[in-house]
Amino acid sequence: MRKLGARSFKSIPGKYYDTPKELWGFRSDRGDGAPSMIARTFLEANHGTLGITRALARLDVRRVIHGRGADHVILQQLWRRRRIHRAYVTVHIGRDRRVYLVKSRAVPDDVLRKTEEPRLAAGTAVRAAFAGGGRGRGRAWVVGKPELLWYPAKRLLHPAWRVRIHRTKPRSEVITYVHAVTGNVISRYDNLAEATGRARVFLPNPMARAHGFKPLDEADRVQRPPAAAYADVKLTGLRGNGRLDGRRVTTRLTAKRLRSARLDFSVPHFRAGFEEASAYHHVNEAIAYLETLGYRGPRRLFPGPLEVDARGTRDDNSWYSPGERTLTFGTGDVDDAEDGETVLHEFGHALQDAICSDFGQSPEAAAMGEGFGDYFAASFFAAKKRDPYREAVMTWDGAYGEGDPPCVRRVDSRLTYESFDHGPRADEHDNGQIWSATLWDIWKATGRPVADRIIVESHFQLDGFTTFARGARAILDADRNLYRGRHATILKRIFRRRGIGPVE
Repeated sequence: MRKLGARSFKSIPGKYYDTPKELWGFRSDRGDGAPSMIARTFLEANHGTLGITRALARLDVRRVIHGRGADHVILQQLWRRRRIHRAYVTVHIGRDRRVYLVKSRAVPDDVLRKTEEPRLAAGTAVRAAFAGGGRGRGRAWVVGKPELLWYPAKRLLHPAWRVRIHRTKPRSEVITYVHAVTGNVISRYDNLAEATGRARVFLPNPMARAHGFKPLDEADRVQRPPAAAYADVKLTGLRGNGRLDGRRVTTRLTAKRLRSARLDFSVPHFRAGFEEASAYHHVNEAIAYLETLGYRGPRRLFPGPLEVDARGTRDDNSWYSPGERTLTFGTGDVDDAEDGETVLHEFGHALQDAICSDFGQSPEAAAMGEGFGDYFAASFFAAKKRDPYREAVMTWDGAYGEGDPPCVRRVDSRLTYESFDHGPRADEHDNGQIWSATLWDIWKATGRPVADRIIVESHFQLDGFTTFARGARAILDADRNLYRGRHATILKRIFRRRGIGPVE
């Protein structure tokens, strides 16, 4: 494989090192062998351009993801047999066996030489992590084992312990990096993907299904939905053990679980257990739908059943935990798991984590995560909702809100990237409405099958610190890989109208 010509590609410069963090806009020579072999061959030919000449020998293939339109090779950089935090190189290969994108967060060799040996024991690091996180009212425990790694900061490579602590009150899952020499906390962040739960929707919601139903009485109290609001559904994939345990999802984390020898879990929403059956059904159907898009067999996104706690907290909140890979739903105000759109919004976080671990670590990536969750819920239920409910998400949850109809958020706003709030108190849910509206524009322009395929597939070349512009380019690449660029013109027009770019 030949080295890329100086003018044959575009690059994005790195923020901390004098090396590019992304090469795009090219097509390499056709490669031979497995995707990992093609990736190695490409890197050997272009290590100088990427500035990873000496780091090349320390890149281990961590994962090869076989998407529907491309293969994605993720290589982890090691130093002295320990991984370097967030030091990855990803190589993206089309079905024509040509590399079309490479992203690098590799640490240059001059930084590798400036290291210290760790002196802090794991137990000491755990105590420092607990001390630095403050006290909570509930329980707290360490998730998994502390990991000794290298943490790059300010052009230095620090030995550090990575400690993940889950707390119940206030609900959090904090990842702390403790310096393995000084014992100081280097960084800390809450890893939970959360959404505020306010409503419950059946299939998709009582207002849209039971026409004319008003959710609030004259005293602003939520009324019981009529019989017409319910839908009889099949719970597929069950293991047959009398519980909601299946091939794709299990509610085993839920307290006081439903049990039925006949596998009949039909209960009204005001009875305990309705939210458990609802969560199972909606998550199971979402994964089954992804299988119809081609993500099955060796391409399946979830290696085992996704674990769900349908009544995990009394708070009016729900979240996906990347550390434990579980979905948890709250029972404050209304039981969130009764709301199919809330369930699928949270499932959107699980889907992104299954494709791109640690997604949402930057403000734009976090907004994209929230926007995608809203889009996925809206797209999934669009055929079951009439106007004016189609573009509104979580309308049962937002019964007390404003708008017509009241809802938590919409996916058809007129917001553009110029409206993005970059301030320290910015809300990723508000910023996410820019991204969800962009994705909804794609849905309207291409239809659900095409939109869902290229949007889901685009995640394989994103990372935890991605941007709207990179997300847009990933969607264009997915369209090129799946549909030979058939929708490129309309996609570019949509991104341009929303102020997202550059894309070419």
